[in-house]
Amino acid sequence: MKQVIDLDNWNRKEHFAFFSAFDDPFFGVTTLVDFTDVYRQSKEQNVSFFLYSLHFLLKCVNETDAFKLRIEKDSVVRYDTIHISPTIGREDGTFGFGFFEYDPDIDLFIQKATQEIERVKNGTGLSFSKNTSRQDVIRYSALPWFAFSEMKHATSFKNGDSVPRISTGKLMQEDSKYLLPISVCAHHGLMDGRNVAELIRKLSDNQTAL
Repeated sequence: MKQVIDLDNWNRKEHFAFFSAFDDPFFGVTTLVDFTDVYRQSKEQNVSFFLYSLHFLLKCVNETDAFKLRIEKDSVVRYDTIHISPTIGREDGTFGFGFFEYDPDIDLFIQKATQEIERVKNGTGLSFSKNTSRQDVIRYSALPWFAFSEMKHATSFKNGDSVPRISTGKLMQEDSKYLLPISVCAHHGLMDGRNVAELIRKLSDNQTAL
């Protein structure tokens, strides 16, 4: 479900019009987030860190209003629930696009995500499905081979795309902490750095609530 934003009474009306006129309206932020509790909890529960951390990321995204906004034609809409479309690697070195439906129940989320991983790994090409092109998603890529301090995301802004991109890098251990590089790319007409900071703060502070 989604709601149409009343642009005339939206406090970001001028910001939206201004940045939407840019050739490239996306901005990016990259930072390190302490994922120690998420990592340890995934190990204690013998659950994939990839899926456990993705569920936590989606939980925080769904608690951050700006990440639910999308541009559809000439309107701005707010979705009730946001899901995730990750890239999933294969043994032959290629990858395909998947779709993980968000469910507050992490066991159900992991069960469905595991089935989707198998679908993509057993497929070829980009493995598009009816869900991978949805707007109510975060486009996500994991780069577990290296840490990064900056990243440029591929976007299709000429086609009116407004879906945020989030990528994570190699989990780094420093003493007793586990730090995860996170890159966020978002449409500046829909959000600002303050909204990204809100998401990062949730990722940093809400791990004990898992």
